[in-house]
Amino acid sequence: MIKVEKNLSSVPTILQSQNREDAFNQNLLAQKYAFGKTLYKTSKVQKALNNIYHLKCAFCEQKLLDSPKHIEHYRPKATYYWLSYSWDNLLLACGSCNSSKGDRFKVKNSIVTYNNETYSEIHSLGVDYDSKEEPFIINPEKDDIIDAIEYQADAKVFSKNKRVQHTIEEACKLNRDELVQKRLPVLNDFINQINKHYTLYKKEGGLSRFRPDIEIFLEKVNKQSEFYSFRYFIINNIEVFFTNVNIQKILKALILKVQNER
Repeated sequence: MIKVEKNLSSVPTILQSQNREDAFNQNLLAQKYAFGKTLYKTSKVQKALNNIYHLKCAFCEQKLLDSPKHIEHYRPKATYYWLSYSWDNLLLACGSCNSSKGDRFKVKNSIVTYNNETYSEIHSLGVDYDSKEEPFIINPEKDDIIDAIEYQADAKVFSKNKRVQHTIEEACKLNRDELVQKRLPVLNDFINQINKHYTLYKKEGGLSRFRPDIEIFLEKVNKQSEFYSFRYFIINNIEVFFTNVNIQKILKALILKVQNER
């Protein structure tokens, strides 16, 4: 879960079309999500979200290259039917996170209800609704929680922040086995390379042998990369993943050096 930037003043034209507004009005009359059930699932909306999210799931951060790309409603359309076509309410998610989250949306206060908002207004209601409801689940378009995400040496994720932990464990199940198994190679490949170099370093010396692997790893510590928050945590918390104090010192010094040279 990393913060992404969405321009709410640049609503895709397709979401401003008359047939979307007509479906919105029909849903208002029915007081439920009953009309235009596929009108938010368009190639133009999909493409825009793919770009904003760098083709990654909003919650688990796995790349969705050949995987199903779900257009997810942050606030479930089953409850917040008037937000079915809200640009502010549409995220990109993988099938597993979307299915796990489902129609559950826990809030601290009472949920908001429709209050005569016009169709043109629904595309920017999130901030106001957040202040009224105080949702438990993180919204990657509103919440910057990168420093509240922590990982264990087995690639499982957790947080001391209650909202982040709710999103991890209850809403999206971000420690499901298949996801942990996808994260592990990011860590293990790095550990194996560093340990191999350390064995040679003890015999022959030469700190420079560690540098290429550090540079390669740092290149992927960017928001476009899969599992960015995991990579970010690894590089900033070397001691969690390397028990050897000498390796810790070498890596911390070289990481700082490479970062300062950039």
